[in-house]
Amino acid sequence: MNPIRDIVILCNNRMAFPAIQTLHSLGRLHTIAVPAENEDVKAFCSVFATKAGVNLIWMEKAKLNIQLQEILRISSLKYVFTMTFPWKIPGEIIEKHPNMFYNFHYGLLPEMRGADPVFESIRKQKQETGISVHAIEKEIDKGKIILKKTMPLHTDLTHGMLCTSLSYLASYILPELLTLLSMNDKGVHQDENLAAYYKKPTISDVSIQWEKQDSKSIQALVNACNPWNKGAYTQWNGLNIRLLEVSQTNSPLTSTKPPGTILEIDENKGLIIQCYNNTQLRINTVYTEEGFMSGHKLLAFGIKNGEQFASL
Repeated sequence: MNPIRDIVILCNNRMAFPAIQTLHSLGRLHTIAVPAENEDVKAFCSVFATKAGVNLIWMEKAKLNIQLQEILRISSLKYVFTMTFPWKIPGEIIEKHPNMFYNFHYGLLPEMRGADPVFESIRKQKQETGISVHAIEKEIDKGKIILKKTMPLHTDLTHGMLCTSLSYLASYILPELLTLLSMNDKGVHQDENLAAYYKKPTISDVSIQWEKQDSKSIQALVNACNPWNKGAYTQWNGLNIRLLEVSQTNSPLTSTKPPGTILEIDENKGLIIQCYNNTQLRINTVYTEEGFMSGHKLLAFGIKNGEQFASL
């Protein structure tokens, strides 16, 4: 049986790769479209498209409308899936082509709307996350949900690890999604009472606030910033330091030291920091302009017991 090749994927991130491969194996992938400036994704898609014999388009924001019109002229086209695509589909195109554009949102809707639901889900210590596939409408992340799949969110998952897990979940749910769409399933409305929208993380969002955050909150923030931001920001004596990996201490201490204070720093005990609410963290890995290193190696910069990290 000849492949149908009736689906186009607009993507901008490696999270789309497993779904691209699955759609190709199902004989449904016609075209991959990628922003022209994204070199990492372009490299993978170029090699894959050549080997798979699928069409490849380099998208430009200034030409978005024209290029989408070209895509819509594909005679076999049934659906356009967006996966971390950075640009909004024009409203007039959506209106002219109902039941064609669907977005893979790598978070649970409507509670996790916005630019980076992976970051927010980890930072807010949610118990679960997942993928919400919804119809694309004029307003971002507000379309009817066609399919939602959840997965548990463990405290040791980093942003990068969760992105990989969600990318494979997106691939796994494709057959079920295609069945629902073929049955003309219109999905269900989102409950606006549960809705929350989060903007792209700012410097303050990725900076540790020692006087307000306990050890579990800081660990969640550090994981949410690993690897894309090389960790969560803190500062000592004008030196910018990013905490990249931390862990809870096995034997909590009773300390009257203010949050951010270094309780231990040596090769055997590692680097132990006092946090809010009399909790402590072991700092396993840090990043500075000088490189990635174990926490205790900050000794080389002159950091000693009793000194204090500052909030940005």
